[in-house]
Amino acid sequence: MTRPGIFFFVVGPSGAGKDTLIDGAQVRLADSDRYVFATRTITRPGDAPGEAHIGVTEAEFAALDAQGAFLVTWQAHGLHYGLDATLRDALAQGRHVVANGSRAILPKLIGRVPRLIVVEVSAPAEVLAMRIAGRGRETPEQIVARLARSVTAYPAEVPLVRVSNDSTSDVGIARFVEALQACAAPPQSFALAEAKRAGATLDEASWTQLLDDLIYERYAPEEGEALLRLLIEGLDGNEIVALTRARTRLMPRIDWERPIVVDKHSMGGVPGSRITLIVVPLVVAYGLCMPKTSSRAITSAAGTADAMEAAARVVLDASEMRAAVAQAGGCIVWNGRLNHSRVDDVTNAMVRPLRLDTRRWSVASILSKKFCAGATHVVVDLPWGPQAKIADETQARELGALFARVGAALGMTVQAIATDGRAPIGRGIGPALELRDVLRVLDNDAAAPADLRAKALMFAAQILSWDPALGGDVVKARGIAEKLLADGLARRAFERIVDAQGRKPYATPSTAFTDIVASSDGVVVAIDGWEISGIARDAGAPQDMGAGVDLFCTVGQSVRAGDVLMRVHGNDPQRLAAAAARATAASGIGVQ
Repeated sequence: MTRPGIFFFVVGPSGAGKDTLIDGAQVRLADSDRYVFATRTITRPGDAPGEAHIGVTEAEFAALDAQGAFLVTWQAHGLHYGLDATLRDALAQGRHVVANGSRAILPKLIGRVPRLIVVEVSAPAEVLAMRIAGRGRETPEQIVARLARSVTAYPAEVPLVRVSNDSTSDVGIARFVEALQACAAPPQSFALAEAKRAGATLDEASWTQLLDDLIYERYAPEEGEALLRLLIEGLDGNEIVALTRARTRLMPRIDWERPIVVDKHSMGGVPGSRITLIVVPLVVAYGLCMPKTSSRAITSAAGTADAMEAAARVVLDASEMRAAVAQAGGCIVWNGRLNHSRVDDVTNAMVRPLRLDTRRWSVASILSKKFCAGATHVVVDLPWGPQAKIADETQARELGALFARVGAALGMTVQAIATDGRAPIGRGIGPALELRDVLRVLDNDAAAPADLRAKALMFAAQILSWDPALGGDVVKARGIAEKLLADGLARRAFERIVDAQGRKPYATPSTAFTDIVASSDGVVVAIDGWEISGIARDAGAPQDMGAGVDLFCTVGQSVRAGDVLMRVHGNDPQRLAAAAARATAASGIGVQ
């Protein structure tokens, strides 16, 4: 079976010299039939100066588009651009396509080509300004305005290669051709896979080569799956350290210029455990720096970023994140534009269907990202229980020891805490409901969930105890955290973080809801977190911020027939009805 070719989509700012590099590469690779250089169709005369192109009128372009003649189209500078649909045939034949385009249309390309790689051509601002001025088409003021324009972020799931064109055209062309050939090279790690199969322990250099081949999808899907199964199922402690080190080289590290930069991570699996939105304000109210990057929900009703988005912007770039931290002392933002790892995109897509135990593999993923985010001290929440990712407390403690070992190898202080994940934490499951619980804790509201408050204080105390002034005294740190909460300083810190990131009207639970009641007297003996999350997602969470489940009972509580066990919220009547039907049939709450 022929391996599909790579679609190299070349982007870059005005003055970067994309056309020069593409034209030069076409000459240097003329003897190879592996590369196809796309000619764009543009609504301007064919003899217009600039790149070689197919010139058409607006009417001709529209007719071609209606006939399906284009792989993708876009508009820029008052013109229509199109790339020919026949490029798919070249890719299917295993040939690599090089096309000049706009980063704004990258989301449209995802899924339309089998293997997509972005090649960004860049140069320092002063070089860009000089090249644009040399064209003689813009005033100095217009050049400054052009260079100051904000740009669309790259989709996190697409591989990105950067080529600097800050020297002569020959040097730039050589770098560009080298980048294309490196991405298109066959896998170099076959021998490493065989060595691993024979029982070898792979070092950092070996892992670097393996990750490089996986990131650029040099293996066919079935080959990659077999390789990952082999690697994940046979990881020892030394290899996890080597893998983590290799992963840290894939992203630049942020330097916050602070002796202590703290962070927190949870292995997840416990609905409603939204302690990050309480811990971060407590920590920054104390005075430690906590730039928290968090994920969105994958299978749950809300991730930390989803819950925070119910109050503030979470999609920030690196400069915006720095500004927020400078203003508020910390942040709670989505990691997709900051320390997202392409490795995870590729490996998760292959591993999840295989249902492998990836907990040890995840240690490398989590700590490499924390390291690159600039953290020096990290606390890790390891919930255990029937519906959690970790089955029991023993496994949680073993995994915690591995976190500490790998962290120490990176020069970080990592403390992992095994927590009881056998039931949800808090009452609300869903972005607005979880935000409501958080605000009740920060406001010292009598209705605040006691378990959410207690867990947040425990993790905040661990973090505060890392301050040399406290000398590791967690008990003293707990007292300080409780006072920061009681005095309202943590709530004020939360409001500063919200303002720094970009305040939004706080989302509230949907006023449309259905109550699920107990059918008989008894005692609540179990709450199935996965089922409760499923009901909340059926109701529309997390996309519908007001949707979710509000729990009115806890494990061990006595209930009578007709008592409300949960309230299902949702703004979409059909989704709410479906979620309520699921809750009625199998509520996820066991009453005996």
